[in-house]
Amino acid sequence: MKKNSWILHLYKDIEHTDLIKIMEFDTIKDCSDVLKVETQIISNYFHGLIKPRGVLKYCILYQSVPL
Repeated sequence: MKKNSWILHLYKDIEHTDLIKIMEFDTIKDCSDVLKVETQIISNYFHGLIKPRGVLKYCILYQSVPL
């Protein structure tokens, strides 16, 4: 069974030039617990339904699919 994971790149600046940390999560819920942002907001940000706000301005989130 394929297992997807969520990869979060956390940057020091809004321009995403100074990388602080890369984190991997099994679920968006895990990511929301760490960032202290509601799961729905993170999901909407990922799908491009809302503009980044708060800590999400400093993040790039993508889903990894195993080969």
